Amino acid sequence: MNPLLHYLSGKVLIVAMTLSWLLPTSAQAQSTLNRVLQEQVLKVGLINDRHHYHLTGDGPTGFDYGYARGLSDYLGVTLQVVPFYSEVNLYQALTNNKIHIAAPRFRPAALKPELAHGPVLFTTTLVELGPENDASPCSTTAPQQRLVLPYIQGTVTAITGIDWQQSASADSVTLLTQMLSQADFCTILPSTWRAALTGYFPTLNEQVLPDTTLTKQWLVRAEDTALLSTLYEFTHLSRTNGSLAVLTEQMLEPANVLVKPNPRELVAHFKSHYPAIQQVLEGLQSTLDSTYIAAIDYLLNDWQAAQHEQAKETDKPVIRLAQIGRRLDTLQAQLPARIQGPDRNWFILAAYYLGAAHIDDARQLTIEAGANPDLWVDVKQQLPLLQTDYSATRAGFANGTQAVTFVDQVRYIAETLTLLMKDT
Repeated sequence: MNPLLHYLSGKVLIVAMTLSWLLPTSAQAQSTLNRVLQEQVLKVGLINDRHHYHLTGDGPTGFDYGYARGLSDYLGVTLQVVPFYSEVNLYQALTNNKIHIAAPRFRPAALKPELAHGPVLFTTTLVELGPENDASPCSTTAPQQRLVLPYIQGTVTAITGIDWQQSASADSVTLLTQMLSQADFCTILPSTWRAALTGYFPTLNEQVLPDTTLTKQWLVRAEDTALLSTLYEFTHLSRTNGSLAVLTEQMLEPANVLVKPNPRELVAHFKSHYPAIQQVLEGLQSTLDSTYIAAIDYLLNDWQAAQHEQAKETDKPVIRLAQIGRRLDTLQAQLPARIQGPDRNWFILAAYYLGAAHIDDARQLTIEAGANPDLWVDVKQQLPLLQTDYSATRAGFANGTQAVTFVDQVRYIAETLTLLMKDT
């Protein structure tokens, strides 16, 4: 553990013990913070969706996950994430002592007296979104074309004073993609979510709603005064050392949207960058063809090479390519042996992008659809459902559409590389 975090966790223990002496005997026995420190596990309920917490091929991501991980490190305990798909179930779990802390999307308008708000982590405005060049989409759009995500429908209705149709989709990208097929449409999203979706929808018209603010605050049980105090202490420290600002900036960064490589640029990079990459690949041993390793590195890193000795390790091709190769080998070993031939490669590539757990979910959905879970052509049809029907899966939300795109683009680059090398 980081020495500073170790020191701070000791301070937290002292504070918890001091506070426990000030509480009645019955409260001492039930002190949640004491129990967390004794059991060395912090259970935090997080909303599983695109914007707050989900699993990727690189591991868990999202603002709430990052903050929960920081809090658990601060306490010197293990983080146990408990995913939820609705605030109703999240609040119920907190009330029933199934989790220690709850992280809703935003502060609820009304709160039961047995729950208490933590400190403000950030605030966000609401923004109207409509077709490009439509200066005021929501004022003229027909009611049936004003759609809003289910879990913010009540908030949006209260703020705007007009009726909104609840969308069938629970995912912001899926909703906007569906709405773009219409001539007229309008929806409302928090501006933090809109910022993350800029890469998907760069040309939508957007109007910030005046005098609207949503607040991000976590919740604890009202009786857990020591835990609430610790949450305030950690938040103050996070503001002071800048870690809260870093998490907030990361949340606002546009999501990486995969774009098919330009053929001319690929050929130019093959001539200028690939020789150095090829030299590294010759020293690697991997169960997957090295062209796939090269293709992944081109798609994600443009075959960039470190230009100076002080560059980060991950900027050096020899480190980067080795990491890609090791991950592919690990996924190769996890895949059922009965999946053979080219299909096996496509499953491995999809798992590289999403993680093996999401591929298992997609294969299960394929079985339920009456198709073959060992054929990529069948499973790829189910992957987009991981961002729409994910509450019924074990691993939750995943960007399945992008995973299919990732596999297609890696295949394209690898096949192009093979052809280019034949001509040299």
